Amino acid sequence: MAEKSKNLFLNIMTSGHPIDLKDDAKMDVIIRYILLNFLIFLGGSLLFIFAFESLKENALLPAVFDFTMGVMTITGFIVLRTNAPFVISGLLTVIPFFGLCAFFAQSGGVQGSGVMWSFSFPMMAIFLLGMRKGTILSLLLLGVIVLSVLVPGFSPMKFATAFAFRTIGVYILIFALTIVYEQTKLTKDRWVARLTGDLKAERDEIAAMKDNLKVGLFLINTDYVIQPQYSKALEEILGETDLSGQNFLDLLNNSIQAKERETLMDFFTMVFNRSYDAAMLEDINPLHQLSYVSPSSRTQKSLRCAFTPINRTDGKVYILGTIQDQTHEVELEMQLSEEENKRQEEMRALFEVIHVEPRVLNDFIEDAEYEFDRVNTILKDKERSSQNVMVDIFQAVHAIKSNAVILGLGSFSTKLHELEDKIRVLREKHDISFQEILHITVELDKLMKIKDGFKELIEKIMSFNLGENRMQEENVLVSTLEQVIEKASVDLGKKARLVVTDINAQAIESGPRRIIKEILMQLVRNSMYHGIEHPDKRVMKGKGETGAINLSIELQDGKIFIQLTDDGRGLDFDAIREKAEKMNLITDKKLLQDRNSLIQVLFAPGFTTATHADMYAGRGIGLNLVRERIKEVKGSIKMHSEDGKGTTFKIYIPVEIAISHGAQTA
Repeated sequence: MAEKSKNLFLNIMTSGHPIDLKDDAKMDVIIRYILLNFLIFLGGSLLFIFAFESLKENALLPAVFDFTMGVMTITGFIVLRTNAPFVISGLLTVIPFFGLCAFFAQSGGVQGSGVMWSFSFPMMAIFLLGMRKGTILSLLLLGVIVLSVLVPGFSPMKFATAFAFRTIGVYILIFALTIVYEQTKLTKDRWVARLTGDLKAERDEIAAMKDNLKVGLFLINTDYVIQPQYSKALEEILGETDLSGQNFLDLLNNSIQAKERETLMDFFTMVFNRSYDAAMLEDINPLHQLSYVSPSSRTQKSLRCAFTPINRTDGKVYILGTIQDQTHEVELEMQLSEEENKRQEEMRALFEVIHVEPRVLNDFIEDAEYEFDRVNTILKDKERSSQNVMVDIFQAVHAIKSNAVILGLGSFSTKLHELEDKIRVLREKHDISFQEILHITVELDKLMKIKDGFKELIEKIMSFNLGENRMQEENVLVSTLEQVIEKASVDLGKKARLVVTDINAQAIESGPRRIIKEILMQLVRNSMYHGIEHPDKRVMKGKGETGAINLSIELQDGKIFIQLTDDGRGLDFDAIREKAEKMNLITDKKLLQDRNSLIQVLFAPGFTTATHADMYAGRGIGLNLVRERIKEVKGSIKMHSEDGKGTTFKIYIPVEIAISHGAQTA
């Protein structure tokens, strides 16, 4: 904003109006004020001087006239400092000046020079009073001049004809040039006013568009400060108000890391300096996709940002930023991606399922349903501690996963493996919250739905195979174990085969089929991981490349007798001893040297000599699950191992208990 001048002379000449050199329209008005004040002082001074001179010569009438005109100029000076229209002060000043010029023209002055005062009148009159009033007064003065220089007797002086016409010609020329200048100026002013109006209209349209755009538009300077000119949508998008003057980088504190902030500052420097073309800057823009968190509301949004440099009229470079809220689009894209992944997963699961023999798959589904039902029973048992619940659920999930891995159900086994990780963490906690158990329950429910999908599919497949012979139970068992060995051989880079020496069909049919299969699967997996060596190591020990896992199932003295033997490396008692001591499972130093005590440790929950967990080992659940399943049917297990020769498992299950349990679960 312009301020009033502290210079007394300037303050008087401008009538107290402030000078603003940047505003052309205001400066035009100031110049008129200065000219009018100059004319007041000059004309008023002369009129009062002439009035006193006339009084000295006893010319009362001219003195009164001059004095009256002088008073009018003083009145104009006073009115000029009020709120009265400018034209009133102009008339009060120009009319006396008109009288002064007319007097000089009529009286002739020294050697006829008085008429020359009239040459300045058209410019003064038109400039101060406008085209119409100034032209009328200038024409009247022209009439006075013509009468004075051409009509004999009108003026006390006699003017030469040549001088008279030259005087009239110069006056008319100045008059005409003044009219041309003023008309040109008026035309220019009207054009500027029209252009200003158009610009204002365009500015208003742009402002309206800016305020109605759903895109956040804003300017930041080299200090990253947001300028006042920003769109209303910016506040809505960022979830903040009064953004003018705020630092843009500070608004992103909850959305970017310190290192990312430095990267962003380097990027803005390149934008300010125009280091690369627009396409390159867009490619390296670190905020092209931004996960934004509002500082005040903590609202999370997905934003897309773009930046470009612009030059302002003040010569400074700013960055024009645009921000679009892509939250809905990103959520929709994620939803479509999830649906596509789900579809792909379903197709992959279908592909895996159709490659499994229907009878074997149906056997897997029945076993999985048993385990899920068992988990439901465990969850409903309020007498169990949360830690024991997690241990039992862990065993059930591990059993289902083992079967899924064998059948090549990769997607399903991966989900079970991930759930095992979560349960393992909770199993080691002393205090498990209701929310944590609820989360596991929800995950189990998802897996049950996948299992139900398998069931529907196998029912459709088996409906087409009603006329085919059903596989015998023993064949299903052998096929399952062979798949365990085949899958483990591929995954572990080993070679092995199943050697069945004897299987009593009656023992399988009357026994607890599910438990027998589950026990043998765990033991075969254990033999493949811990027992059977890699082919090169077997050759170095004088063994064949392919290991052998021998199986027999017989009925002996009212018991089902199962024997499983591998020709692998045998148990690593040193590793078992070290781990048992580390876990404080054996505190007696003497017992640490006893192999039978070390063998018993193998069946403890959570015990494993594997260095890392994978699909086959590392969680300490396999042999513990075997022991728990054998206890369910009142059976027993013995284990024997020889260094470099292999390991043998002998399992005894009472037939009466087996038949009873088999009737319930088979």
